[in-house]
Amino acid sequence: MTNHYNIHLSKTKTDIKVTYRDNKFRKLEHLRGKFDQTMLNAIGRIIPVNETNFKAFKTEFESQVIYTAEQTKPKTIYSQFLSEWYAFYNKFVGFTPKFDGTDGRALKMIINYLKKLGGSEQEALVLWQLILSKWNTLSDFHQKNTDLKYINSQLNKIVYAVKHQSKTNAQGTNGSVEL
Repeated sequence: MTNHYNIHLSKTKTDIKVTYRDNKFRKLEHLRGKFDQTMLNAIGRIIPVNETNFKAFKTEFESQVIYTAEQTKPKTIYSQFLSEWYAFYNKFVGFTPKFDGTDGRALKMIINYLKKLGGSEQEALVLWQLILSKWNTLSDFHQKNTDLKYINSQLNKIVYAVKHQSKTNAQGTNGSVEL
C-alpha cells in the first residue's frame, strides 16, 4: 500500500512530500520553498526510513517540522464500476480489454440506468456486480459479447435474463437489492 506524507519545515518555510510503499521509503519531492545543498545534506535527519517510525519523528521534531498524512480520495462510482468490469473481463475472457471513449460513455449510461433501477449509487454497484456474477448463466450469445458497448445496448434483455434467472434459483441479493 502506498502512503504520502507532507512535511513542512517551519524555519525555512519549505514543503516536501515523501512516499512510502509497504512501510519503506520510496520517494522525496520538493513542493515549495528554499532548498539548497545544506538542506539536502540535513534532510535525512527528518525523514524516517520506515513509515512506522513517523510517531517518534513527530515528537522529536515537534516544534521544527510538521508532518501530515495525505488523505486518499475515495473511489468514484465510475471507477468502482470500471474496476468490477475489468476484473470480470480478465476472469471471464482471460486478458485485459481494450478500453476507449466509446466504452467510457457506454459505462456511464449503464451506471445511470442501474441507478434508476436501484435507487442509489451503491445499490447500482450491487446490481452491476450481480449482473457480472451471473454472466455465465446468460445465453451463449450474450456470454460471447462482453464488450461494454454491447452490454449497454442489450441491458434491458440482460437485466431481464438475470432477474428471471435469480427468481427461479433464489431471491438474488438476499432481498436488499432486487432487479
